[in-house]
Parts: sequence; structure tokens; C-alpha cells
Amino acid sequence: MSELSFAELGLDPVVLEAVASVGYETPSPIQAQSIPALLAGNHLLGVAQTGTGKTAAFALPLLSRIDASIAEPQILVLAPTRELAIQVAEAFTTYASKFRDFHVLPIYGGQDFSPQIRGLKRGAQVIVGTPGRLLDHLRKGTLRLNNLQALVLDEADEMLRMGFIDDVETILSKTPENCQRALFSATMPPQIKKVAQTYLSNATEVRIESESRTVERIAQFVLPVYAERKLDALTRILEVEPFDGAIIFVRTKAETTVLAEKLSARGHAVAPLNGDLNQRQREQTVEELKRGKRDIIIATDVAARGLDVPRITHVINYDVPYDPEAYIHRVGRTGRAGRSGKAILLVTPRERSWLRTLERATNSPMEPYELPSPAELQKMRVQQFEEQLMSFADDPRLGKAIALLDDIAERNDMDMAMVAGTLACWVEASQPDSLPLQAPEALPEVSSKPRRDRNGPPKGKKNFRKGPPGKNARKGGKPGGFAKGGKGRPGGKPSGKGPKRG
Repeated sequence: MSELSFAELGLDPVVLEAVASVGYETPSPIQAQSIPALLAGNHLLGVAQTGTGKTAAFALPLLSRIDASIAEPQILVLAPTRELAIQVAEAFTTYASKFRDFHVLPIYGGQDFSPQIRGLKRGAQVIVGTPGRLLDHLRKGTLRLNNLQALVLDEADEMLRMGFIDDVETILSKTPENCQRALFSATMPPQIKKVAQTYLSNATEVRIESESRTVERIAQFVLPVYAERKLDALTRILEVEPFDGAIIFVRTKAETTVLAEKLSARGHAVAPLNGDLNQRQREQTVEELKRGKRDIIIATDVAARGLDVPRITHVINYDVPYDPEAYIHRVGRTGRAGRSGKAILLVTPRERSWLRTLERATNSPMEPYELPSPAELQKMRVQQFEEQLMSFADDPRLGKAIALLDDIAERNDMDMAMVAGTLACWVEASQPDSLPLQAPEALPEVSSKPRRDRNGPPKGKKNFRKGPPGKNARKGGKPGGFAKGGKGRPGGKPSGKGPKRG
């Protein structure tokens, strides 16, 4: 980790304000090396794996160099897939959240041309898209690059693998001579080297080997679930998993409190951990987890940074992070001090496409997580209830209780079985779900496989002006946050935060 702060790198104050609002303090190695080079106007050749924070490495300095008052494309980012294009566009929206009248427009195939053309006519300072669709707009004349200041090729080797390299070179040839260019790739095959030599002369080269990789001791699992059934799935996981301590990750501070209250009502020793807590409250919560006074912490990514509690055996990703680096850091909260750990990811249908990205970031495929069937779960609940019941067999109050129930049974002409059954129904009525009287319903099955067809957008991703994903993800809403970045310039009013992105 670099010893520099973001403030020392020379970023624009408006961009720094947005960086501070999402909780970033210290740049990652690729950010510390790339930002000064791009701020100086140099071409950049970055060799880095997914999960090293490269999006911020090019987005922050390029945003610091543009004129936000000009509503024409000044930054163009090429991404191999629509999912990555959406992810990068969301990141730019976050980092530009303090600019006034700022627009980020994602462009990719499978979506109708009309909304994209309207967005281009309205004006957008940043365009993020896939090569094929961007080339279509260039040929139609709906996308003009006259004022383009910077072009970024993100995951260039993936574009080569998918057969986009010719389209990429055509787009590069249409950019202005003085356009700054950056190329990021996990590997450097000959064709990518040729592109770099042709279009990135005298480029600054940055090579980063990701230090964050999933520890072998951490077993990773994925459970597909519909958004409205996530709480049901989570409670069943906590019921069947033999965890010592667990940390559950959500996207927002508000959700930490809401989910903690729901789990507490179900009998779990749980506490929220978010940025609204002061240092003393945070330390107290962590100490309670260490001492066993709390078994579960509900946390955001920012609040859990640096959290090191050896008794955490399980990490549950209630919300999917939109940043591979964040996922790596999350699962790294378990498997500490030489112990084994388990990470479980809840993924909704609209998030299935992220599985491949996360698996690539960790160099490890996720295994399907198998919840017990309703019959198996009911059998387990009955066994647990019986064990709890038998634990009172030696209670010193047992004699008085039997005498009381005998008296009640005699007066009402009932046998003891009926008295016991009536007593159980009374307990269940006063404390719902405390007795295993009814088998749980089966959760609807959801496929974990992402849609392979790249000719159409994933369900729920047709509209990109509904706000950042953190606001709508659990409601089954549509991702977005690509409209106005928010009000304010230096000295202006801060606007809302966008999704975390490294």
C-alpha cells in the first residue's frame, strides 16, 4: 500500500471531494503509480489484474483534466462487455458526483439505438461502451470525437480474446492526434503490444501484481436467490451453518441497521458496523465480536476495512459488490490466523453476470451452495427442539411444574399429552416460529448461470437513469446513476454518494 494520500497526488478538488465521500483514504499501488502519469498528460500502459483498483487509477486523473462545462465527449472508455461498461460508467458517475450538469453515458449492443442517440444529443462528457456499438455510432455520425481528450482501453486482452481488436484499432484511428491514451490489460500478447506501440508512443508503463488473492483456506460458495427472498435465504444459512463468528456485507449504511434489527428479532446476537459509528462505538462493536458477546456483524465495505477478528469463520455477501477488489477484501475477513473460512455469496438473477468477473478476480470458481430441503430443515428443527426440551429434564423447577399441570389436567379431565400439546400451542402463539410445528416452504430455485447472449441487455438493465445500484438492488430495481452527477463545484453543496468502486 502506498504511503501517499489521494490529496497528495494532485487531483482536482472536486474529484477529491467525491473520493472522500466514498471513504477512500490511501491509493492502491496501481493508483499511486498511474494517477501522476495521467495527470501529467502521458500515455499509460498498465499491466494489472482485475481487482487492483484500476478503474479509479484512470477515472480520477482523467476527470481532473477535463472541462466539465463542455457537454461533449471528452473521455471515451472501451470495455469488452456490457457488464464491465456498466460497472465503469457507475464508477465514473460516483467520482464525478460533485460536478454540476455532468453526464456519463453507457453504450453497448443489444440496447435500442434511440435512447443512446438521445443521450449523445443531450451531451455527455464521458462515454463508456463496447467496441462494436461505439463503431456503429461513429459510422452513423451520432458520436463525434472532435473534443476527445482521453481514450482508455480497459481489459484489452479480453477484447482481443472476444475478437474486438480490429474494431478497437478502427476507433483508435479516429481519435484526435493529441488525444491522451491509456491501455490496461492483465496480459500483454503480441497483438496488444502492437496496438500499444502504434497508438501509445513513449507511454509510461505500470506493472502491478495483485497482492489480494483468495486464500486457499477460504471455501467460496454461491447461492442464487430472488431479491425478495434474500432474507429468507440468509436466515436459513445462519440456521444450518456451524459458524463461530460471521460478518455479513451489505452496500449501504442504512441496510446495516435494518438487517441487524431483523436478525436480532430472530434471536441472533448481531450488531451493525457502519460509517455513522464513531471510533469508540466501532471499537466496542468489534470487541463484543471478539469476546463472543456478538456473533454476527452487519457491515459495509468501508466500515470493515482492516477488521481482523480470528473467530470470524463465515463471510456472507448479502449484497454483491460491484468491485472485484471489494469482494477480495470481504472474503479476506475470514480464514485469519491460519484458520479455514467460508464465504457465501447471495446472487440475484440480475447479478449473475458478475459471477465470472468475481471468479476471475479470485482465481477460483465458486461452488453451488446447497440449502437443506424443507423436509431436512424441519427434521433438523425438531431435533434441535427436542435437545432444548431435554435440557430442562434436570431443572429443579420440574417437580412444581408437573404438579401444576397434573392439577390442571385433573380439573379439566385431560391427559398429560393434551396438556403438553396445549402448552406448546400457547408458546407458539406468543412466540411465533419458536416451535417446529410447520415445515418451511421451499425457496424458488434460481439458475446461477449468467445469460450467454450478448445481443440483448440483461433483465432489469434497460433504463440507466434510476439512481445508483445501491439504492435499487434489493428492490429488484434497475441499475443506473448515469444521469446528472450531482450539484456542486468547489465550494458548492455536496451531493449523494454513488456505489463504491476501486
